[in-house]
Amino acid sequence: MNKAIIEFLNYTNDYLKCGGRIDLKIKHTFRVMRLCEEIASSLNLSEEEVYIAKTIGLLHDIGRFEQWKKYETFSDKDSIDHADLGVKILKKNNYLRKYIEDEKYDDIILKSVKYHNKYKLPKDLNDKELLFVNIIRDADKIDILRLYTLKGIDLELDKNPFSDEVYNLLLNKKEISRKSITNKTDRLSISLGFIFDINYLYSFKYLKDKKYFDIIVDMYKKKSKNKEFGKQLDEIIKVINNYIEVSLC
Repeated sequence: MNKAIIEFLNYTNDYLKCGGRIDLKIKHTFRVMRLCEEIASSLNLSEEEVYIAKTIGLLHDIGRFEQWKKYETFSDKDSIDHADLGVKILKKNNYLRKYIEDEKYDDIILKSVKYHNKYKLPKDLNDKELLFVNIIRDADKIDILRLYTLKGIDLELDKNPFSDEVYNLLLNKKEISRKSITNKTDRLSISLGFIFDINYLYSFKYLKDKKYFDIIVDMYKKKSKNKEFGKQLDEIIKVINNYIEVSLC
């Protein structure tokens, strides 16, 4: 794994001069890599499979650096899908070989990178592909939630509460699509809806222990002066915590 990490650091070093939050993306990558390892180990995967999960964690955001260099934004909506870009980078001149010599896991790695940020997964993924795709999706979501609690992500709210559509989707335990967002406050619903796309017992235990959702809800209740929004958050956190408890049974 050391060889792969050195290659990643060499690759990203060229982008540090671009400024922005490149260093934060590098740190995010290593935290996600460790989470992938922990989730994979909790599933009693083989040593080789745990290594693949770690490799996927290391590479999942490889497209972020070129995205920032070209567009000076990490917004996929305003530039390019960073996961799709990452796949192109890994395929170009067979760059993936710099990270792993064996080709037998190429499809799993590339599909995991491609689908780690997608709202919906294709139905043609086989069981092994789905396993690794869901590991990286859990790990990535967990660390994004961590960033919210530290105000590494700090959304600007407007005076509105959640829209009725978004609020009802969360109450009905549904993940939120960006297509459902109609105001600035609604953007927070995306991260709260992450819980309804968590897949593994380890992830639920981790989130319960860290209390990320409670921290986020409390933080945005204090930030907003809208009483209706506060009441919505009170109901939503009840749903989220109950969902976690049920998932742990």
